[in-house]
Amino acid sequence: MHVRFWELGNREVINCKDGRRLGCVGDIEIDLGNGCITCLFVPVGSKYCGCMGKKGEYRIPYGCVVKIGVDIILVDIDEKKCFVKG
Repeated sequence: MHVRFWELGNREVINCKDGRRLGCVGDIEIDLGNGCITCLFVPVGSKYCGCMGKKGEYRIPYGCVVKIGVDIILVDIDEKKCFVKG
């Protein structure tokens, strides 16, 4: 499956461990050496599409992505370890 970046941003990220909705993808990190995605960033407590008032974000290693579906992205993470204060 091929997906454009803006399409990822429209998908909700859900943690498989507890079924909790984490939010939508706000950014990605790419390894320029091989062109692969290394992690997804999901803003927490942001206003106006992540531009102002962000409390932090989840930094989700791409290896923790279980499935990318049509509407959601399933991840298997320890939220406390992946959360970074903003």
